[in-house]
Amino acid sequence: MKSRFPSAFGLLHQAVIMGTLSLAGISSAFAAAAPLVVEKEHRVAAAKDARLILVLDLKPNLGDLQKSGAEASDLIRATAARYAKDYLAQPEFSSSPKVVVYLISVESMDEYNRAKFDGMKRYGTIAFEKKGDEVVLTEDKLSFSP
Repeated sequence: MKSRFPSAFGLLHQAVIMGTLSLAGISSAFAAAAPLVVEKEHRVAAAKDARLILVLDLKPNLGDLQKSGAEASDLIRATAARYAKDYLAQPEFSSSPKVVVYLISVESMDEYNRAKFDGMKRYGTIAFEKKGDEVVLTEDKLSFSP
């Protein structure tokens, strides 16, 4: 039978992750989840108007998300927050006050091994705003179920 109370190691792990995300300037209620690693070839970023558009392809991470079960949404939110902060810190995007993260899964590739976006699955968007040195969640339209 699984205990309802987290182990001491689990509490320590959660505290370390929350502290790390707090030091990184990510202000959110989902700071307890450790972010996924989305490889560079599965990320696209572009400045549009006064905001940054960031697309994260979660297809390579779907196995990890399915294993995480009910915590998958928190894991995706933490991942979106991490990359929003990382990209807003880059010189070419640092003037953008807002970032909208599109969470997708590219299901197929064309004959040149390029992503076919017309057949992708969309999991929603999460928006963040830069407030001083912090990146704050402003809109959450995530719809993901493992």
